[in-house]
Amino acid sequence: MQEENTNTVHSIRLAEIERTDGRGRKLADGNLDLVRNVKVRLTVSAGTCQITVKELFELKENALITLDKGTEEPVEVLLDDNVVARGNLVAVGDSFGVQISEILDR
Repeated sequence: MQEENTNTVHSIRLAEIERTDGRGRKLADGNLDLVRNVKVRLTVSAGTCQITVKELFELKENALITLDKGTEEPVEVLLDDNVVARGNLVAVGDSFGVQISEILDR
């Protein structure tokens, strides 16, 4: 037995509104409390390289890949694939860290 669909579809007419001059209260109004606890992912780029597919498939454990940056060059800090800062790699205990040396203007 097939159930009968009891939903009714009605047309609606929306009133046209006039564009405003942009004045009014902002959603966040400069208050970061609204997004303060939102987590974001930062990525640190220590360099890149270009290899062929053949070289990619020939990679084995203990292989070395040479990056296009020197050990003294700053690394890039990315937020959503956009560079937001630069800094130097440092050791923090048993982990890597980045000491920020430059914040980029956005």
